[in-house]
Amino acid sequence: MATMDLTDVAAGDELPVLAQTATLETSVAYAGASTDLNPLHYDADVAADISPTGGIIAHGMYSMGLVSRLVTDWAGGPEHLAALDVRFTRPWPLGTEATFGGTVKEVGEDTVTVSLWGRDADGKAMLRGSASLRR
Repeated sequence: MATMDLTDVAAGDELPVLAQTATLETSVAYAGASTDLNPLHYDADVAADISPTGGIIAHGMYSMGLVSRLVTDWAGGPEHLAALDVRFTRPWPLGTEATFGGTVKEVGEDTVTVSLWGRDADGKAMLRGSASLRR
């Protein structure tokens, strides 16, 4: 992904889209790294009984991590991230691809505000948020 020079952005600029497939491997790895060991994210039998999708779903915080990576890579590094606010709007079933992106909403003297989104395989919103970046 190309790094953006934050001194050369304008409202309306689009961030590149990041596509990721949620797999059992990514879910188990995230569970171990985060110590969020809720079986909803890796045990098909448990998920069949309690999941809103009837199956295993990816961690919401995994999708937040992906959108965070997207915006910090685009901005040139995590040192540019001043704030990140994300709301999860629907679950992400394992085995499906989601896309993440954003749009520059406002460019100030010292900050850039970006609107962020995540969409499921059907194009429905699964994550909405914003980031404030230091220029």
